[in-house]
Amino acid sequence: MQSTSINNSGCVTVHRNSITGARLPCNSPRLPKRAVAITQAGLFGLKFGTASSADVKAQKQELLSAIQPLARGVNATDADEQQVEKLIQKLERVNPNKNTLASPLINGKWKLLYTTSQSILSKNRPAPLRANGPIYQYIDAVNGKARNQESWPFFNSVLADLTPETKTRVGVQFTLFRIFGLLPIKAPERAKGKLDTTFVDEELRISRGDKGNVFVLTMEDPSGKP
Repeated sequence: MQSTSINNSGCVTVHRNSITGARLPCNSPRLPKRAVAITQAGLFGLKFGTASSADVKAQKQELLSAIQPLARGVNATDADEQQVEKLIQKLERVNPNKNTLASPLINGKWKLLYTTSQSILSKNRPAPLRANGPIYQYIDAVNGKARNQESWPFFNSVLADLTPETKTRVGVQFTLFRIFGLLPIKAPERAKGKLDTTFVDEELRISRGDKGNVFVLTMEDPSGKP
């Protein structure tokens, strides 16, 4: 019975007998070092390239578990924010949809789970004066529209036009604020920003704003429209 092995120099050795270890001379062609590394990695079950769906699912769960007690980020300490940022970066590296703006998965009604944006969290305000209910973001990338919607107690919202800049980033021009869900106020020209979506799948979206803030959202309704 014969078996083969590859040593670190790339030499293929043919064993006459896997029990005795007797072998033929190492006179086979040497493989390139990259081929050796890939072959040896395969022997130990290592993977190259895109992470498996199970890996992505586990990383998503790790992130969701970390942000669950943080009240959208209101209760996050500096250490919490650093830990969450590490978990976010891990997910960004395995984003299954690199061209996020072209993916239909980006469209719909998203619920905000976590952010570092102080304008949203309003940590400097007393708790009764913050947006305490769910906050939603509606995206229609096809038509370049978006809406951010608070729920109780204020029900404020803002509409925006989206302009694609890269495969993942849009320019955001806010157009109309609606206070208490009733009073419309035209947004000034300077009310603008950018939003870069760095991870998206059927369940989760991660986006980064141009002010350095990060947003983690979960899908509520794929058919939701701004």
